[in-house]
Amino acid sequence: LQLERQLVLQNLMRERQTAMQIASTREFLKYFGTFFGLSVVVLTTGAMKKKNPAFLMPILPLSFVLAYNCDMGYGTLLQRIKG
Repeated sequence: LQLERQLVLQNLMRERQTAMQIASTREFLKYFGTFFGLSVVVLTTGAMKKKNPAFLMPILPLSFVLAYNCDMGYGTLLQRIKG
């Protein structure tokens, strides 16, 4: 009986930790999404003014970070990791 209670408690703690991780990712996503949007506008404007497409290069890695965090916060990344 005690072992069963411990297992239930461990499972509850794991679920709370996962919920906390998702909430943290969603909060980070708010700030990073704003940063990403501003960066895209500024970099695109700079590329058009200077006529140099190299200004657009930082958008690629930033978009991967954004996609990863979107998948973690609102997608199925944690379920795929568990699987």
